[in-house]
Amino acid sequence: MLRRIQTFIDDILSDEGNKRSLGEDEVRVACAALLVHCARADGHQSAEEVVTLRQILADRYALTEEETQSLIEVAEQREADAVDVHRFTWLLHNHLDRDGRLEVIRLLWEISHADSSIDHDERSLVNLVAGLLDVELADAVALRRSVTGASG
Repeated sequence: MLRRIQTFIDDILSDEGNKRSLGEDEVRVACAALLVHCARADGHQSAEEVVTLRQILADRYALTEEETQSLIEVAEQREADAVDVHRFTWLLHNHLDRDGRLEVIRLLWEISHADSSIDHDERSLVNLVAGLLDVELADAVALRRSVTGASG
């Protein structure tokens, strides 16, 4: 699976890849890369964030442990190579419907809250991504509250 994901990513970066429609694996990698970026946003990736990241990806995409690890490795590499999050959000914005984009924001809040606190950098990142995905601020706040159990 790692080879297949890597091939798809390489195709995205080539002219030929830009001419064809993007597949599900590219969307998975973009989502996973955003989640990795979010887990590292505060400068420290906690054990809880690592566990939550693995669980989210395995559950969301029905992956085996090995497939989850492969996806995380590719996502970590893409995230490390990225200048910013725009490439990932552009891909997701263009390939997910509104519900899918809302789900990405919910998953980012889950990663942010995995260690039971959402710091300023994590909150800023999720709000930035929400804006880039055309998710209304009110919806992003409602999703954060649903993840954290906060009211008001």
